[in-house]
Amino acid sequence: MSPPPAEAATADAITPEEAPEEARLMAHSYDGIHEYDNPLPGWWSAIFIGSIVFAGFYALYFHVVGWGRTPAERYAVALAEYNEKREVRAAAEAKNINEDTLKRNAQDPKLVEHGAAIFAAKCVSCHTENGRGLIGPNLTDLRQIHGTTRMDIYKTIHDGAPGTAMMAWAEQLPPADVIDVATFVTTLRGKNIPGKEPQGEPVEPFTP
Repeated sequence: MSPPPAEAATADAITPEEAPEEARLMAHSYDGIHEYDNPLPGWWSAIFIGSIVFAGFYALYFHVVGWGRTPAERYAVALAEYNEKREVRAAAEAKNINEDTLKRNAQDPKLVEHGAAIFAAKCVSCHTENGRGLIGPNLTDLRQIHGTTRMDIYKTIHDGAPGTAMMAWAEQLPPADVIDVATFVTTLRGKNIPGKEPQGEPVEPFTP
């Protein structure tokens, strides 16, 4: 038997929040647990809808229209700029450093001391504190693996030695520090501190 029209209109006007608790229990149940008619808060629904709208604009901006660049694309551009500037820096440094510069620097106690401090902080794990060699070669004997000159030592420190543990320190240290470390290393040749077996070709001691 259906309710009178007035009662039916009153029932339709009642919102879920205003309905008695028993009336808000839905017919669906599972394992004796009844589903409750409890709508999501408005703020939660707004955030959910906003996230969908944002995702659509994001996809258009970065992947359809192409106005924006993804992190990977920005990294590729930055890396290309860095490599280009590195070549420019290397060319500028090459004009300021040569065999005579390193020879002259080796006579400056302050530069040698500064290079020794950097060597002690960065290089002892491979060459030990006095350069006698460990993973890397003995820097105090009259042998040299890469070249024979002071500039060859500088280039090895600056650019590294591919295929070995020797990294390109120009990517880690300021140019002046690379020069000072190379200056210090040139002062080690000929000290002949017992250590790692000789490696490389025979060389002559550096003259002051």
